[in-house]
Amino acid sequence: MKADQLRDRLLTLRFEMQRSFGMPGLLGALVLGAAVVVSAAIPGVESETHDMNATQDPARLARAARTHEKVDNRDAAADAIALEALPQLFPGFAQSADDIAVILAQAREVNLTLGSAEYQVASESGGRFTRYEVLLPVKDQYSAIRHFLASVLNHVPNAALQEIHVERPAVDGNILDARVRFELIYRAAQP
Repeated sequence: MKADQLRDRLLTLRFEMQRSFGMPGLLGALVLGAAVVVSAAIPGVESETHDMNATQDPARLARAARTHEKVDNRDAAADAIALEALPQLFPGFAQSADDIAVILAQAREVNLTLGSAEYQVASESGGRFTRYEVLLPVKDQYSAIRHFLASVLNHVPNAALQEIHVERPAVDGNILDARVRFELIYRAAQP
């Protein structure tokens, strides 16, 4: 049988079924046919899955679990050592004036208009870190503010952008009023 003849017979069958059962009946028959095909395939998939589970060696699985547990213990020990060494990676508080100078230099570099800044030092007793919060009022275009933020974060590695609040005073203006809060993190002085 040629492909054209087969296609003609299938089209004729479809039109006859559509005429007899209507479009909902034809769709229902297609759904029932798909369900039969899927239900016929399920036992084969289940037997393949059972075969895969049966071929796994329980002793090999136990060895893999013990090896994974040893690796986890080594990772936990390495993490503890890294966590203990983490405060030493941060600069001491004596560098804070240099970091503020870098922030102001970055603002000058992009011709950013800064207002008077607010500074606040926060540290917890017995804590490993001292936080130095710098709140800067900024007034300029969006691109200049964005460039300033990126350059500060690139040049001061112990700086974190904690907050930025932006307002547009005039609807048709392109100058924004922003408040930017950086948090500079320093190693706490050792007792």
